[in-house]
Amino acid sequence: MFWKKKPAAGEPKAKEPSPKEIITNQIEQLTLGQALSYRLPETYGGGLAVIELNPQYPKKGQKKYILSLEELVDGKPTGKRRRFLDSNKPKELAGWLLDRSGELL
Repeated sequence: MFWKKKPAAGEPKAKEPSPKEIITNQIEQLTLGQALSYRLPETYGGGLAVIELNPQYPKKGQKKYILSLEELVDGKPTGKRRRFLDSNKPKELAGWLLDRSGELL
């Protein structure tokens, strides 16, 4: 009832990826022109967090990924994005989204 069945000897343990690993993999698989959109709760502005590849990367001083914020009006994106954060580490962006309870659209 309240216990879990132990795997048999020699049977590999099934490890499910964490939410952070899932988001990190999604970010790493982005190609130029693609974007991932996450809805943020009202406590964090209620808009969208959009992650995309930086088209100017790998020029000097440019980061690989851009996280932009976009407002929603009547549940629809306005099309005006504000660059908020850029990073070379997808794990950092995934952590930011999870800290703010972002939901993939």
